[in-house]
Amino acid sequence: MKKILNKLFIIASLGLIAAGAIFLCASIFDGNETTTPLAIALACILLSNLFNVIRMNMDKK
Repeated sequence: MKKILNKLFIIASLGLIAAGAIFLCASIFDGNETTTPLAIALACILLSNLFNVIRMNMDKK
């Protein structure tokens, strides 16, 4: 069960990092003056880091 959860956390973390990078690029290269893509990128990256912290805490136990 721990191995499956570990793999799922890795997949979710990598997916969120990719989504954060896409939204960050959209924020930088888009001509609009809105900050919504930047906020979404920040949320994706923070959630990815939270998943990594949870995964590392599970590995310690």
